[in-house]
Amino acid sequence: MTQQDLYNLLLDPSLSLEVTTIDAQRTIGKIVTPELLTCRPETTIAEAARRMREAVCGSILVTNENGEAVGIWTEADVLRLDLLDPHALSHPISSVMSSPVKTLPHNITFSEAAVYFRHHNIRHYLVIDDDNRYRGVLSQTDVVLNQGAEFFLQLKEIGTIPLRPPLRVAHSLPLAEVARQMRQERQDAVIVDYDDGGEPGILTQRDVLRLVIKEQAQTAAGELASRPLQTLRQHTSLYSARKMMSEHRVRHLGVLDDNEQLRGLVGFADILAQIEHEYMQELHSALKERDEALNASRQNQRLAHKVFESTLEGILITNAAGIIESVNPAFSRITGWTQDDVVGKTPKVLSSGRQSDSFYRHMWTSLQENGFWQGEIVNRRKDGRNYHEHLTITGISNEQGVYTHFAGIFTDITQRKLNEERLHYLANHDSLTGLPNRTLFMERLSASITSTRRNQKQMALMFLDLDRFKIINDTLGHQAGDRLLCAVAERLTATLRESDTVARLGGDEFTVIVEDVQDVRHVARVAQKLVDALISPLELENQEIFATTSIGIAIYPSDGEDADVLLMNADTAMYRAKESGKNTFEFFTTDMNAETVSRMQIESGLHRAIERQELSLFYQPKYRLDTETLCGMEVLLRWNNAELGAVPPTRFIPVAEDSNQILAIGEWVLANACQQAQTWLAQGLLPGPIAVNLSGKQIRQPNIVETVRNILETSNLPASWLELEITESVAMDNTHEVGRTLASLKALGVRLAIDDFGTGYSSLAYLKRLPIDVLKIDRAFIQNLHEDPDDAAIVVAITSMAHTLGLEPIAEGIEHEEQFRFLRENGCTYGQGFLFSRPVPVQEMDDLLVESQALRAWGNPDAPHHHHG
Repeated sequence: MTQQDLYNLLLDPSLSLEVTTIDAQRTIGKIVTPELLTCRPETTIAEAARRMREAVCGSILVTNENGEAVGIWTEADVLRLDLLDPHALSHPISSVMSSPVKTLPHNITFSEAAVYFRHHNIRHYLVIDDDNRYRGVLSQTDVVLNQGAEFFLQLKEIGTIPLRPPLRVAHSLPLAEVARQMRQERQDAVIVDYDDGGEPGILTQRDVLRLVIKEQAQTAAGELASRPLQTLRQHTSLYSARKMMSEHRVRHLGVLDDNEQLRGLVGFADILAQIEHEYMQELHSALKERDEALNASRQNQRLAHKVFESTLEGILITNAAGIIESVNPAFSRITGWTQDDVVGKTPKVLSSGRQSDSFYRHMWTSLQENGFWQGEIVNRRKDGRNYHEHLTITGISNEQGVYTHFAGIFTDITQRKLNEERLHYLANHDSLTGLPNRTLFMERLSASITSTRRNQKQMALMFLDLDRFKIINDTLGHQAGDRLLCAVAERLTATLRESDTVARLGGDEFTVIVEDVQDVRHVARVAQKLVDALISPLELENQEIFATTSIGIAIYPSDGEDADVLLMNADTAMYRAKESGKNTFEFFTTDMNAETVSRMQIESGLHRAIERQELSLFYQPKYRLDTETLCGMEVLLRWNNAELGAVPPTRFIPVAEDSNQILAIGEWVLANACQQAQTWLAQGLLPGPIAVNLSGKQIRQPNIVETVRNILETSNLPASWLELEITESVAMDNTHEVGRTLASLKALGVRLAIDDFGTGYSSLAYLKRLPIDVLKIDRAFIQNLHEDPDDAAIVVAITSMAHTLGLEPIAEGIEHEEQFRFLRENGCTYGQGFLFSRPVPVQEMDDLLVESQALRAWGNPDAPHHHHG
């Protein structure tokens, strides 16, 4: 079998043979690199050899002035030089180079390359791509190191392969004579023996090249050889030999027999020959098995026809001119065209018009030059519907290498393409609302900025966040929240133009891109339309829900010239809209950046607030309204920063919540409050429980119960003297996790209070199941209590409900005598506020407790108890 026969067999589409267990699919183009070592034809042999030595390269490519390869010279060629000639190295490289240069296509496999090396008995090939551009040089060494035949090499012992007796020379022989004998015996390495009877050395082609450069042709071989010779035993595997060569950076190893005598040398060429031999053996074995199967059935043509007829892939055979000669049933099933419809015509009958003329010209050029083309194409069925197919076309050549036929094998991949499009859609769209997601939104925003910049116009970016969505979601459930988000998406889309983009970034955050802005007033009108579109009530869970939104607007280019800056500024403006009362929109202004910087400074300062001892606790007394006696206190946190000064809780608490620093700070507050309470309790001054607020993030921590237990034990404070406050929205979390946590805290013995009651969406059925002790009426209902009948009615209702449920009502924010009298007359048990006392530091609280104890001791009920500190 010739090399061309093997190549034709490998390309024959009628064969489906597993020809080898060696890496038969990996192509040589995967490892060669385009960095070629080159020289011009007039370059001297000495200069070419020097370059090869410096580049540690076994060959140099000789190119003309147009960069075309006209020859190649390798380290093996150095043996052909007459080293006794003092002018041998000064001759031009063109006088000794091999020409023409042998080439290999980049897409052949390593196994095929091994056959080429063996067939031509050379060690270097120039690798070319489909356009005949040079991709690099492939050597025998590359094939051996990258063949991927580890399993075969591990099974094969060195002793099982034929080894020629090594060429051995005396150590005193000059290098020039050694090179002559190597050339004469066609050996690429020689063993150097020494008179001292010690271990032999070795000289290789590469050594000769290196030493010739150094003009050591007359130096004795013994002085130049590498010694000792690296050896291994004959029972060692070829895999270990290859590994040892790689590790020691050598290409020859001595092979010792069982008596420790040198049997011969094994080199890269020997390993390559074994790989190629094994490959050919497996190929012949596969072909033999196929022939035996065909001969056994005595119906060679019938079997081939059966495969052709029964395969699920569509097949069409054309002649060299592209005229269809035959198709199989699968072709007709996929395309709808019968054999009679298409025989005698060209494949153009399938054309959908989706591919350009240049596409088909490239395909035909590839077939004519390489006999192969593979890719995806959109064709048309007989009924006019398009379909996607994966098509492989292979040229079938005669003995002269001329393509006589082309075989096209294709698979219908329409469903796969639809699945890919679906996956692409899912990767770029929000699965809940169908709107573009963050990925697609950022792509469109960047594209819009580019277009707007090119046309020298303006565009607007809106950042929308639903107001109180978390409360609605937590109260009515996540399914209701999802339906709300879908309804919001529909309303936003219906309000905007088709040219505008609305996207969902996640949660309840939406963005809108408004392009081609002529007047900023138009943007304001669009924003107002969006606000108005959402203000109408939605029916969810048999309840009317008002899903208002806050919108921040940034204008390109005045508010930012890249996507990230615009998005950040629109987000900043949205927060300003929230602070302005929600259900409105705000344009970004430069002073908002100052607000952002301030938040960043606060967040940075909070990181070390505990370490720097900048935090302190204040205490606001609680009073029993009917007797005006001190009955407890609430702990309030204060922060005085070295750079920022006294930062109000309304500024730093939200930042601590957003950055998760509230967890460490909250634990610090609880520990210090309990320690102080124990101090007062030991002094006999503590009049009632000390109340500490727990944030939503704290209460949802898995270890919160353990944390509270440890703090109580460390401070030695009885649990009944600690009251933990949580907000109404947190208490109404319907995940039941909060309910279980509250039950566990109650089991510790602490008191539980709901703060800011009346501001959320409480379910009374759920409320009565919670193990709480206190309802704190929000200050918003107390402020106008003495003037607003509605507020007064709400306070009376909450107070009555609390008593009915066995809870203690306490009013926050009492500042006027009228409020105090109304609350006392309508059954509110406890109260706190500026009318009694402002929050005070620990020293002033000490004084209040001592005074309160003295009043109780004297039993003076008419003594004044209001402290307007």
